Amino acid sequence: MRFWRSPLGAIVVILLLGVGVALGAATVRVHRQLTPPRVDEAPIDFEAMMMRVEEVRFDASDGVSLAGWFIPGLPDRPALMLCHDLGSSRSSLVNLAIALRRAGFSVLAFDFRGHGESDGGRSTLGLYEKRDVFGALEYLKTRTEIDTRRVGVYGVGMGAHAAVLAAADRPALKVMVLDGLYPDAGYPLVQGVYRDWAFGVDHLGFLPRGVFVAFNGTAAGDESASEVIGELLGRDMLLVASEADERLAAEMMRMYETVPDQIDVDGNLVVLPVTLGDGLYAEQLDSYQVRVTEFFESRMIR
Repeated sequence: MRFWRSPLGAIVVILLLGVGVALGAATVRVHRQLTPPRVDEAPIDFEAMMMRVEEVRFDASDGVSLAGWFIPGLPDRPALMLCHDLGSSRSSLVNLAIALRRAGFSVLAFDFRGHGESDGGRSTLGLYEKRDVFGALEYLKTRTEIDTRRVGVYGVGMGAHAAVLAAADRPALKVMVLDGLYPDAGYPLVQGVYRDWAFGVDHLGFLPRGVFVAFNGTAAGDESASEVIGELLGRDMLLVASEADERLAAEMMRMYETVPDQIDVDGNLVVLPVTLGDGLYAEQLDSYQVRVTEFFESRMIR
């Protein structure tokens, strides 16, 4: 008891209280980040766009029921799947889906677990979401009009991370457009908890990473895009980074440089003033969609 009443004991108590407060705050912020609210979105009138869209449901590889749209394309064109970001849904990619369908592609856009109309709860920032990508690929295999030996995938943020992790186990994912790809799940986790506080980002990342383990039973770095992307040989990849996020753009450059097939290939790493992850409208959105569509056309249509 004397120790706790001493000046040193008081300092220890203050430090313990500080750690407790920091851990509690990190826990609340991690929980909020991993369980974003599901946004009620207005229904989309595809008939007015003269586009046939099928509402579909399929299971992720671990049994989670997922909701999606399948948009049939031309008979001789390959299929693409669209993977949205954290806190979003397939609706956020509807404009891109329309542009890709106009180019003749069949398109599967779906809600990740815990998002939109899919089942599931807490997000893992791509780690378990790769199982949703597995499920999407298996669904495409049920479509007799689709050649699933060569499938394209577009992903933004969490969707890009899930797509890369899935591609490491699914060679059929041959062509990828990756917008805002982060190196591992811990990257957006720490950035989201500490936001613009550089000291927290650089020195206190262990707190949200520890909370992530407690919530999900797996570490944020157990699987990472930075480790597997260099192994995706023979794939065509377009990485899209935003000038608005210099730190992430630098991380994407480092990942890009680990892929031997991509080095010195003109245009396979693009840095734009803003990207779909930042929010695009009007002419910027049109230009972005043209760039994505042309990449898929040049790599998938022989």
